[in-house]
Amino acid sequence: MSQNQNNSDDALDRHLEDPTEESPLLQSSRASVPKPDSLPATALINQGSWRRMAGVFLLMAISYLVIGAIVSYKRLSLPAPKSVADAVGPNDFSAEWAWQHLEQIAQKPHPINSRENIRIREYLVQTVKELQKEAQQLNQTIELGVDDVHLTNTKNYLGNVSRLEFYESSNVLVRVVGTEGRAEGSLTGHPEAVVVDAHYDSVLIGHGATDDGIGVSVCLEMIRNLIHHPVKHNVIFNINNGEEIGLYGAAAFMKHPWSKDVKAFVNLEGAGAGGRALLFRASNQALAQAYSKVGNSPHANVFGNDIFRLGLIKSGTDFSVYTDNNIPGVDIAFYSRRAFYHTLHDDIEHTSKGSVQHMGNTGLATVRNIADSDYLIKPKKIVSSEASVYYDIAGFFMLTYSFNTYLTLNYNLLIIAPIFVAWAVISSAKHGLTLGIVLRSYLSLIISFVAAIITSVIFAKILDRINPMLVYGEHWLGFMFFVFQCCTTIICVQWAWVLLELWLRGDSFGPLEIALERIRVDSEQVSNVGMVLFWWTLLIGATVIGRSKEIGLFYFISWFTVTSMISAYFAVYPRRRGTSWTLARLWINFVPLMMVLDVAITNMIAMGQTLVDGTPSFAIMALFSLCALNCVMPLIPTIHRSANFRKMGQVSLFFSVVLLISCCIVFPYSAQEAPNKLVWRQIHDLDKDTSYVTVKTVNNLETVLDMVPAAAKKRKCGPDPVSNGALDQCVYFGATPKLVVDSKKAGFEIIKSKVSAPEHHKEVIGEAQVEAKQLLRKVHVKWTAVDSRLCAIQFPSNSSVVSLKLAGFDDPDEGYRTPQVDAAIRLGMTAFKRDYDQEYDLEVAYEVENKDAPALEGILACLYDEWDNEQIPAFTDMKNHLPPWALLGGGKGPGLLTIQKRILV
Repeated sequence: MSQNQNNSDDALDRHLEDPTEESPLLQSSRASVPKPDSLPATALINQGSWRRMAGVFLLMAISYLVIGAIVSYKRLSLPAPKSVADAVGPNDFSAEWAWQHLEQIAQKPHPINSRENIRIREYLVQTVKELQKEAQQLNQTIELGVDDVHLTNTKNYLGNVSRLEFYESSNVLVRVVGTEGRAEGSLTGHPEAVVVDAHYDSVLIGHGATDDGIGVSVCLEMIRNLIHHPVKHNVIFNINNGEEIGLYGAAAFMKHPWSKDVKAFVNLEGAGAGGRALLFRASNQALAQAYSKVGNSPHANVFGNDIFRLGLIKSGTDFSVYTDNNIPGVDIAFYSRRAFYHTLHDDIEHTSKGSVQHMGNTGLATVRNIADSDYLIKPKKIVSSEASVYYDIAGFFMLTYSFNTYLTLNYNLLIIAPIFVAWAVISSAKHGLTLGIVLRSYLSLIISFVAAIITSVIFAKILDRINPMLVYGEHWLGFMFFVFQCCTTIICVQWAWVLLELWLRGDSFGPLEIALERIRVDSEQVSNVGMVLFWWTLLIGATVIGRSKEIGLFYFISWFTVTSMISAYFAVYPRRRGTSWTLARLWINFVPLMMVLDVAITNMIAMGQTLVDGTPSFAIMALFSLCALNCVMPLIPTIHRSANFRKMGQVSLFFSVVLLISCCIVFPYSAQEAPNKLVWRQIHDLDKDTSYVTVKTVNNLETVLDMVPAAAKKRKCGPDPVSNGALDQCVYFGATPKLVVDSKKAGFEIIKSKVSAPEHHKEVIGEAQVEAKQLLRKVHVKWTAVDSRLCAIQFPSNSSVVSLKLAGFDDPDEGYRTPQVDAAIRLGMTAFKRDYDQEYDLEVAYEVENKDAPALEGILACLYDEWDNEQIPAFTDMKNHLPPWALLGGGKGPGLLTIQKRILV
């Protein structure tokens, strides 16, 4: 190390130890006359020592590693499961007891259209009856509700079906009567209740362990807990069926008499393979506060609530049904390892008792907090829909406040921040800090931010083209690339700004140590003040967006604005002798960096693997880069500290290039954490005796199908029209379903149908007036199906159908006729019955010009989802030949196998 470099370090130390010394770094035109040994300052800008640069770089790395390690540890750690003997208090939940129920529930796949689904319902009913006996011994009241709702629905909450829907509800309803609650037939007590919602049906393929077997098991253990430790108000449990095919169970519950007493809900869900359960949606502040009091290890973030609101997550939960019916509540769900969501790996081998314990702890505490409070009987609070901002700090504690409080805080900061900057300029004027210098620094920060966004977009586009599934399987690698890429861009822009500053003030400033001191100290101090204006600018945007969209996901910007003012205060106000710059910097950045790293880690875990659901990879990469940029921006004053932008830039560029190459060549799929999820469907046409298989995924589809004998022979591939090209699909001939083979041998019809003679009338149906010149043709279609409880009829999109009525079901609600509903009815209907071997009797009414008009052609289809005993050979063939890094998933809606025939109505 040169003598001049040692002298420059000593000069800096003297400056920090003697705050009364006038800083030569912030002098304006009073700069000393250059001495003979002076060098041009632009030549000295990169003369800072490697030791100082390495120290600054090490500080930044340690900051991120320590904070990231703390957040990751808290996010990945799970509570120890409690036995029944250990769970003796009102807030003690026994995961061991709940796990016994989960082992019964998750034995096999149990979609709604399966016999295993019926077995689980019987198990749940029997379990509740046993709990009733236990309650009687303790003089407590538990009621098992009779669910006889026949739902006629014109709205599918998942949005993946556009037909009229008939659904026989098969929910398991339980009411635990509170100490101040009202039982069936009683005239005393409060009827108001909080409902706990979970669904017991699985997707077509998965065993339903986390989606939603854990939620159901938690409900059963909650009931047992409430028996032994009663709460004030009633708690209703809607353990529903049919969630996976359209949120039918929750929709049907809204027709049940008990629903009129519900004033709040707690929904327990699964969108991953366990981990910690996250409060990701809340209707109002009061209910978010009820969750915030869960005690140990809260996990909540308003980010999930807002990205649902913005439509970035392509799925839905029962939360939508309750909120559409003006019932507020909270959504608690798993999200880790989403690659296993709706797949064969949704089983007990890929989850843990710790996950059950965490959902049980938080869910039970939330329910008790609501049911023991007066919230349910206070109408103003119940109807309040005021949004809230909520988040936990690495699982240590949780903050929640109303959206109005969030806006008020922002308004105050928007006033205070400019005043603070004015004070900083005035108080440091004698040291040469001027408004012009601060504004130039602020401008450089804005340019850095914009430049980092532009380069992030460019690299996101490149990676989206080269390796679109990068963040699906290697989200940490993608995130670290964007961190270093943003860092490199920002270093280059700040380097250019310092050169500009030196040029504006003159090209030489005396001895080497003085020039270096100016570069590394004054630029740091000025950038600290400029950062206040930078975060103030972002706060304006966050406030405007938040107010217009009612979203609070940018809450961390408020914290950054506050901490940037604290940092600037330490930078411009004389510090006491012995103050540690390193400790001050770590302390100032600790909380906001923890927040933004927490959001980044949660996003990587929750959002990276939504690509297989059809979320564009560029959107996820852009989200990652935005998180990375917000992690890097607060460290700009620290970057200035090194006084060697060239060396900093070289190191950052080196890591950026290495990470970029790795991102381009890494294989994104793995058997353990990120398998390529395939959506599989088969349609067998009875008239043509053909069986087509359709397989969809994001990419590498043909590589997978080359390993499947039936698919390798002949297939047709292209973009999936349903997902607007977000997924690829291939179609090929699959093996004939076992049911079809058996029917041919035995000579029976799988779908036996008959159509009545047509009747012609002139009349009005609902609000649809048949034109005077038209006749209304009515026809009854009756059919039975072997081994199926779920059937559908589809008509051409231009059909003239005006009414569909299924025997045993009421007409839809009054006022249901809208242009959208009429269009849905023209397309056809779906119908689900509780029991097998039932006859369907559908009245179809459509317009014709005369009695001799040709019959309306339609497709009658019944759906089949039972595959585990090789009932669907084409599915078994695919499953047995997949590579280790690929996995079959269920996709949206019912019908792993569809058997169909043509009918003339």
